[in-house]
Amino acid sequence: MLSVIGILILLIVVWWLFFYVRWKIKFRKHCKDVIPVLVFHQISDDFSWSITRQTKNQFERCIRFLNHEGYTATSLSETFDSDYKIDGKSVMLTFDDGYEDFYLNALPVLKKYGFTACVFIITGYIGKQSEWDYNWGRFKKRHLSWEEILDLSKAGFEIGSHTVNHPDLTKIPRQYLNYELRVSKETLEDKLGKRVDILSYPFGRYNQRVQDEVERVGYKGAFTLSGNLIRKSCDSFSIPRMGIYLIDSPLSLKIKLDKSKLFGLEEIKGWIINQFPGWTIILKGTPNYGNRKTAVRV
Repeated sequence: MLSVIGILILLIVVWWLFFYVRWKIKFRKHCKDVIPVLVFHQISDDFSWSITRQTKNQFERCIRFLNHEGYTATSLSETFDSDYKIDGKSVMLTFDDGYEDFYLNALPVLKKYGFTACVFIITGYIGKQSEWDYNWGRFKKRHLSWEEILDLSKAGFEIGSHTVNHPDLTKIPRQYLNYELRVSKETLEDKLGKRVDILSYPFGRYNQRVQDEVERVGYKGAFTLSGNLIRKSCDSFSIPRMGIYLIDSPLSLKIKLDKSKLFGLEEIKGWIINQFPGWTIILKGTPNYGNRKTAVRV
């Protein structure tokens, strides 16, 4: 029995390594001279199965570390104007999904240390529970309300699009792809009274078809995750980010930012974690769009 379990574990390890090496060879990045971008998700002490969260204490330790090391947070507009060139110790902080715990737990810490950030919003779930996500035990999270989003925008925090329903954009037909990208953008712009030019790909997943539609809809750029690049050089529609998760600390954050000899291990860790959202895609499937014949605006 033990030998069978050992063989299964070995096969799983080999399977993961095979796909990692395949990704490393095919999607190797050459993005050294760019501002490092960090991505957070949940900032909460509430129980969750998700490894993409950080506790309030972990998050403050990370922001305190950035402040102590002399990093300053750069806004999206500044980054695009400077063509991503690093000016001293610059870092960009992004938050995917637009959970309410950003407003309750992350915002006070960011203000305390003088950091700005960009929050990517799922417009179909504003003020609602995270029914788009599959979480064992029904541990759902509440998303930011319009009042909170407007308050963030007025305080200088940038707002970006994370689509309407958070689907895997690579798996839906073009008319619904257009709907997810266009309607989320227009909804935010109408409510905020300002342009929303930046997208974060749900699950970090995209392909050339998705990139082309993102550009056609009118976005100026889009963020992915480090393990999902499809080009050999960074462009404005495949900006890589480094995830900060439950198992991260100021030490691992330093390794990510300094790209030291241990950076490869952090890269492997991030790649493995980024595979787990695939279960949500499988279990939840694609959104039920109904009969949206007018989804595409030509």
